[in-house]
Amino acid sequence: MVWFARLVKVDAEGAERGKEVMKIAQPGGLGDIAGLGLTLVETKVLLAGVQREMVVAQAEEHAVQRPNCRRWGGHCRVQAI
Repeated sequence: MVWFARLVKVDAEGAERGKEVMKIAQPGGLGDIAGLGLTLVETKVLLAGVQREMVVAQAEEHAVQRPNCRRWGGHCRVQAI
């Protein structure tokens, strides 16, 4: 059995943008009940993928919303500390 974990972002206009976060391949049968669900490693990989995609999307959105700089024109620059 193969599962795909996909994260979908829906913007204010209703447009959707999706990204496959992880492909999970699990054996078929129920021979071992302890094998149901995700392993700890798979769970950590899945969570890290979701976090990565959300941070990228939020950073892109933040970059677009930066105000215009009155002094230099264009978008204000972000200074790294």
